[in-house]
Amino acid sequence: MTDTTKTIAVDLDDTLNNFTETLLKTDFAYDERFSVTRPVFDEYLKRVRSGAAEDEDLLSTEYSFFRTKIHLECYRRATARPDAVAFMQWLRREHWRIVICTHRDLRVAYPRTKAWLDENGIPFDWIFRAGNKIVFCRLWGIPTLIDDNFFPIEYGGRYGVNVFYPIHDHNRTLGGDRVGDGARGFTTFDEVKSWMQR
Repeated sequence: MTDTTKTIAVDLDDTLNNFTETLLKTDFAYDERFSVTRPVFDEYLKRVRSGAAEDEDLLSTEYSFFRTKIHLECYRRATARPDAVAFMQWLRREHWRIVICTHRDLRVAYPRTKAWLDENGIPFDWIFRAGNKIVFCRLWGIPTLIDDNFFPIEYGGRYGVNVFYPIHDHNRTLGGDRVGDGARGFTTFDEVKSWMQR
């Protein structure tokens, strides 16, 4: 049986990088490659920035295609957190198995995701897409997850997954640096490193 005590799952967007800031602040230039008119471009961009879901039951629409293009551009432009890069490199030196666990649609985003990780010197062993990261970690026997999303923060401890989360505006209301069982907020990855060394 494989020892999973030194396996960790780590989220990408707004955990290792500044995806939301990039999405909100980038001046995306209108281009005919988006295959929409300028007014539609402006409306769709506004919707993507607000996090609007698809209005239709179809799996692929003009809007979902547009959103994918914008997200792919953000994946390329997002800046890695220097403390996150140092932390991930420390994990590698300490012989941790590193699973990048993301909500990204890897059918289209895998090449760009892998390139970004390589360009930023972020080591990893596997990249997986997971809608429910707590279930993913439980099924694969991964005891630790680093993720900024509310669901794993709130429910990880209940299901035996220790969750560390970067404190952002969208999760700050969860109660400081500790939430429930097994979730702990941090401002720098140095804090996580010190907790893991105890």
